[in-house]
Amino acid sequence: MKNTFYSICAVVGLSVATAPVLANAKPPVVSLPAVSVVERSQPNIVHILVDDLGWQDVACYYDALHAEPGLYETPNIDRVAERGIRFMQAYSPSPTCSPSRAAYLSGQFGVKNGVYHVKGSRVPRAWGERPELTPYYSARLDPSKTIIPQELKKAGYTTAHVGKWHVCGENMVPTPLQLGFDFSYGRDHVYNDPEIVDPKDKKINNKEGIFSQPRNNRLTDFDNPLFLPLIDDERPYDSLTDISLRWLNKVGRQDQPFFLNFCPKLVHGPIMTRDRKRLAYYCEKLGIDFPTDSGSIADPDAPGQNNPYYASMVDSVDWMVSKVVQTLESIDDPRNPGHKLIDNTYLIISSDNGGSQRLATWASADGKRRFEKVTDNAPLREGKSWMYEGGVKIPFIVIGPGVQPGSVNETTPVTLLDLFPTFMAMGGMQPDPALDLDGCNILPVIQGQASEAKFADGTARDTLFFHHPADDKSFSVIQRKGWKLMKNTGPRLTEAPDLQLFKLYNEDGTRNDIGEANNLVDQYPEMTQQLLGDLTTWMAGNDARVPYLNPDSGEALEGQQDVPVVTALGSEHTQIWATFDTTGKSKVVDAFLVYSLNGGTELKYRAPRLEEWDRAPAKLTDGRVEAIAPPGMTHGVFCLIDANNYLVYSEPVPPVGKVRIDGAVTLELTDGFAYKPGLLSLIKVGHEARGKLMQQGVDVTVLTQALKDARAVVKQPVEEQPYAVAIRNLRHAIRAFDGKVSEAGLKDLNALNLGKW
Repeated sequence: MKNTFYSICAVVGLSVATAPVLANAKPPVVSLPAVSVVERSQPNIVHILVDDLGWQDVACYYDALHAEPGLYETPNIDRVAERGIRFMQAYSPSPTCSPSRAAYLSGQFGVKNGVYHVKGSRVPRAWGERPELTPYYSARLDPSKTIIPQELKKAGYTTAHVGKWHVCGENMVPTPLQLGFDFSYGRDHVYNDPEIVDPKDKKINNKEGIFSQPRNNRLTDFDNPLFLPLIDDERPYDSLTDISLRWLNKVGRQDQPFFLNFCPKLVHGPIMTRDRKRLAYYCEKLGIDFPTDSGSIADPDAPGQNNPYYASMVDSVDWMVSKVVQTLESIDDPRNPGHKLIDNTYLIISSDNGGSQRLATWASADGKRRFEKVTDNAPLREGKSWMYEGGVKIPFIVIGPGVQPGSVNETTPVTLLDLFPTFMAMGGMQPDPALDLDGCNILPVIQGQASEAKFADGTARDTLFFHHPADDKSFSVIQRKGWKLMKNTGPRLTEAPDLQLFKLYNEDGTRNDIGEANNLVDQYPEMTQQLLGDLTTWMAGNDARVPYLNPDSGEALEGQQDVPVVTALGSEHTQIWATFDTTGKSKVVDAFLVYSLNGGTELKYRAPRLEEWDRAPAKLTDGRVEAIAPPGMTHGVFCLIDANNYLVYSEPVPPVGKVRIDGAVTLELTDGFAYKPGLLSLIKVGHEARGKLMQQGVDVTVLTQALKDARAVVKQPVEEQPYAVAIRNLRHAIRAFDGKVSEAGLKDLNALNLGKW
């Protein structure tokens, strides 16, 4: 497929993008001819999604807002920015890792794809007697959703994911391979091309790369010869960078466009470095001695960039970028004779959220962990996990065909949600309404041909939405034309006003209050109500869940004595139910079922923390809630929501504290509708599948035996071992006919997709 792209220097066959990325090099001064149109094949796409890299962590961003240079040196990323475009109003969809990555890959808000925060797919529980608890959300992307690699493959792209994934549950499914990447790893973290990654090579199979943690403290294992031998300039070897370069060297020489999703695990905490030389360099730059104690090194309350460990981590990311760029510069493009790959590749550098500002992850010599400053997002407020600008504003740099070198976009808000439709446009694909994408194709903005991001129907986007209903930082946000309204959706835990209104930018796009120092709610009541109304409408239209109240709160709350009382629970065949009494109590206004497919011990792959829970609708009638047990369900709990927003369980569920957040809740349940209703539902599915297969003339001997065994088990009293084994065997027997009957592809039969499960 051929597309027309705009290229600088096409007349003389020269591209500024071929300038080498060197630490101390000055950008070349090139006399550029007028922009001309050249015929090019589909461009390649490389996205380097850095973990927790703050807006001010890249030197060219820091220098744009500060009179003096910062501590961190990023000459290679800066050089990329000089050769392309740097966006000053770029945002992550969420202030934490998983939801941002899920939104980027799916092109949808978390309220649509189900991933709100990290550590999802669990029973919603309060921390001890805290007054609020986070609503249910998923840990993983739904495999039924189309994500970027699946769509790009339709346009002829070969695709790869290397590095951090974090859109799966504790059981590490779905994997990148299961969601459509051609090259990546499965649950065993073994990459699927032995020509690129020798499964016997321990060095390249170090799945953490230079983020692998030291064995004792962060002043040990700087140059582990097995996994981290020193290479150029005494830098430790990084397996993730090496794998990415090997893949580029292989596919870059083939007659096919490619998409690489390279996700380094730096600069996420724990804050440490495996690069002793860079640590020593930044200590010297700060004027401090090389550390002898592994504990806190930077005053958590001191302003500025003052953590040499973190500076070294940022430096390592900059080195990774240089290696990718140098590889693209060195390979002849087989689809564009006379050019290198870099000439027809879009390279995007971004981050999944803002930088962390305070962490306490390493113990001092006295055994105590103390907070230390990680990075400084100033002039932005707060950092990772917060919906203030420091938590969601990110670096966003692009080079590629048609991108004017040295461009800086100060005024157009863009988001990682935009990358899905933009990558489609880069690949020459037309918008597909069936994908229900929430972002815009910003390729015209990247190429300097437009100043506004537009949706597929041509409508200019003037509003961004965010939803983060988690922990003690619970906010929903709307941003429009420089204004930002923050609604506190967890006011009993989140220490902030109910509403905050900030004027981030002036009408001409110049900065006004990006530090969010002045709450203008009282000064601009009409603007406040207008934005609040639109935010409320958006939340209602997307069923955006907010924190619930805890009826067992240690803090006295209004309506706490009026919660409904569950009176009984039980099951009839596949139907499970609970009854409740609201006499003199609050009305039940909503209900849903949370259920596990691997509760107990028999169906877990390894540890209690691998227990996962899903959410299903429930039917609510007067004094009763009911649902059909999902096939293979081992345990379930109804969640009733009363008129005052209290969450009431169908039976007691221990809070976090009694059972840790990643503990096995199923082992604490008295009833839990354990095993039998879920096995009966699975038998029904198996029977329907068997009937269809027999009509096709398919041998169903194994399935018939599994059904016979399961029917025998349900006649017995409920005990974990026989019921769990019957569920596993029947599930496997049904799934063996994937592609032949729809039952084999049911979500609940494939959610974890593990051998023991």
